[in-house]
Amino acid sequence: MRKLFISLVMSVGLMGCAAPSDGTNAYLLPKSTLDKPIFKVKTRVELPDYLDTIGIAYRKSENELVSARKHVWAENLEGLLEERIDSSDPSGESDKKLLITFEQFNGSYTGNAEVKGTWVLSEQDEELVRADFDSKVPLKEAGYEALVEALGEGLDEVLSDIQSQLP
Repeated sequence: MRKLFISLVMSVGLMGCAAPSDGTNAYLLPKSTLDKPIFKVKTRVELPDYLDTIGIAYRKSENELVSARKHVWAENLEGLLEERIDSSDPSGESDKKLLITFEQFNGSYTGNAEVKGTWVLSEQDEELVRADFDSKVPLKEAGYEALVEALGEGLDEVLSDIQSQLP
């Protein structure tokens, strides 16, 4: 009887080790729907500190932004964005640089994914073109997986728009 009890305790203990202990879900951006290469200039991404965290950002109200604890980026968000954007071919116009600064890359209480910021094309530290971008993509359903999909769509929309505006 004692052996059966010990076996049962060990089995339950091992089952607990096999299951994720904290229920955290990690996400990557979905594959881009854009044709590559996207840009023929060197690109760089900048994020404010409140977006450069592991947790996916969500705006709970007009003035409150939170970073999720159980729904996180599988990699550094800046790195994920640069990876998507750096699918470019910088060999064409190597003197020009494109800086994309994100002010928003988050979900919202309005039911949208928000991708907002500014891009600047420069050559030898001289600004050639500057423009703002603002994309709001409605979530197809509730949840962080749908949010990440919508953020990917919004990012592709913004990148396509930037591409069409570059001289």
